[in-house]
Amino acid sequence: MSAVLRLNLLVAGVFTAVLVITLYFMLGQAAKDIKREVVAGVSFTHQLLTLAGENEVLLKEVLGGDSRHVQLEMAENLAAFEQLDRAEPDDEEAPAWFINLIPGIEPIVDKAYYRYLPDGRVLRLKADPSDELGEVWESVQQVLFLFGLSVVLSNLAIYLGVRQGVRPVADFLAALHAIEKGQYTARLDRYGVSEVNSIAEHFNAMAEALEEAQSDNSRLTHELLRLQETERAHLARELHDDLGQYLAGIRAHAYLLQQRGDDKAVVQSVGEHVAQHCDAMQQSFRALIRKLHPVILAQLGLAEAIRTQVDRWQQTYSHLHVEMMIDEPLPLFDDETNTHIYRVVQEALNNVAQHAKATRVRVRLSAVDGQLSLLVEDNGNASPPSRNKTGLGLRSMSERARCMEGELQFEQRQGQGTWLSLTVPIREIEYEDIDC
Repeated sequence: MSAVLRLNLLVAGVFTAVLVITLYFMLGQAAKDIKREVVAGVSFTHQLLTLAGENEVLLKEVLGGDSRHVQLEMAENLAAFEQLDRAEPDDEEAPAWFINLIPGIEPIVDKAYYRYLPDGRVLRLKADPSDELGEVWESVQQVLFLFGLSVVLSNLAIYLGVRQGVRPVADFLAALHAIEKGQYTARLDRYGVSEVNSIAEHFNAMAEALEEAQSDNSRLTHELLRLQETERAHLARELHDDLGQYLAGIRAHAYLLQQRGDDKAVVQSVGEHVAQHCDAMQQSFRALIRKLHPVILAQLGLAEAIRTQVDRWQQTYSHLHVEMMIDEPLPLFDDETNTHIYRVVQEALNNVAQHAKATRVRVRLSAVDGQLSLLVEDNGNASPPSRNKTGLGLRSMSERARCMEGELQFEQRQGQGTWLSLTVPIREIEYEDIDC
């Protein structure tokens, strides 16, 4: 059952209850009025007949007059009244079922008075409330008509009003279905109600945010795929150009040993070259492993791993002066959280080296008020912030902050450098329910 139909039925039920109560009191008051009017008419006619009983002229005027609330008839005897009653048509103005609804009306209708004249004729005085009943019936019909008209108009107004009010709801549902199907371009129009307009504006803002997030996710996916292929190509070049050459050299020296194994000087020289190649291979492997995974975290811990990372970074970019402050002891985090923090520092420093054109960098790591706080800022010439385009590095740092249930803030101040802040709650963090 629709909401409009339920509301219409409710209104009709309320009007029906009011109508029943109104008719109940109306019929009760009508019974009192009819009884009072009819009794007064009968009493007055009795007094009039007392005077006209011996005056034939006055009696004819009384019988021929238009008496209200009483029925005055004359017959030769009582039996003639029975024939007269059978011959009279039933021309009551109100239907019988309605008359039966009026309480206490039967004794008044059925009551009759007989008066015998000196010449033997009989006068019958009978209460006649038909005029009053007709008036009450007309009033009831008017009330029924007004109530019926009110019900129709009220339901029509409710239907039109609710239909107008339900239209935004239908639009909302259609837009939500579109959003559910991934159609984030769905928008709502303006409506005539300010509250609905406010909801529509919030919905449109949400849809725009989802559309922008979808666009960012798509761009991020493309960037990740491109970065993945770049990393694979870089790894292949590292293995081929570096490790592959050392392996080829070792193989050549092994072949030389097979051919000149009896020459002690050759064996010693070849052994020295093989040892050098193995050392170089080991260093290359360590550098490659450090790029793929920060093993140093498990060996030294978070604070010392970040110090080592910053020292190596400054050795690479010797023209940048680094101020590093780490408040110890730092709280103990799980391996995943330590990796996230380490990678955020790494990505922030790489952004400074590639984009900031800075001469000084400050790295601050501290634990205050139940939070781990990381601050990386430089004095470079930051480019104006872009509203619709976010770099892959910043997106990856934001995702890492979300996985740690932390907050990442990034600000580019024109002519004053870049400021990046990461806060992570110091507590045992569960990652099972977080989509990272």
